[in-house]
Amino acid sequence: MRARRALTIATIVAQGVFIVGTLVGGAIEGHGYNAARHDISDLAALTAHHATLARLSLGIAGVLTIAFALLVLRPALRTADGRESAGAWLVALSLAGWDNLSDAFFRLDCRDADAACVSTASFDSWHAKVHLASYVVAGVATVIAPFLLSRRMRTLDGWRDLAGPTRIAGFVIVAALAVTVFTGGTAVQGLAQRFALFLVSLCVVPLAVRVLRLTG
Repeated sequence: MRARRALTIATIVAQGVFIVGTLVGGAIEGHGYNAARHDISDLAALTAHHATLARLSLGIAGVLTIAFALLVLRPALRTADGRESAGAWLVALSLAGWDNLSDAFFRLDCRDADAACVSTASFDSWHAKVHLASYVVAGVATVIAPFLLSRRMRTLDGWRDLAGPTRIAGFVIVAALAVTVFTGGTAVQGLAQRFALFLVSLCVVPLAVRVLRLTG
């Protein structure tokens, strides 16, 4: 129990590490990089100038979110007869979990801001293709997770009051991710992506706080 509480607290801190690391990385990257225009993934690209900072913040947030989802949230949402919620697995696979972790290892070949990074050049390598595939998988998991979590919460004491807000958060996340699609290639692409990913990351916090309350 003590280890699970420690992991839960670390997961809350990790969301802040991701957000602060991304903000700082975007501010200091330079060399043509514009946080309002360019993606977070570019901060960890092979040609990025401060990739270590980005990879650490992404990796820490990703691995702790995955560990929390599978080792803490999954048993916390288990029913009395042992049925598990697929929602916890989807949190592990989400943009806050698997995508953050995969971005730290499966890096883009170049930054959009690089003069030589034209067309699809950033996705030439196998690891860049895995990067893109991971984002798609995580995006789908992120869209579905809140609704499955809400459905399970309605059946569990201690979670019922979070069911409604979690469902609402799901619709907001869907809308935010849709905006990232429509703003792709524009001057606000980076801002839209940051809003969506920061929102997803922050949505992990109420889950962790509730676990702490129930186990306190």
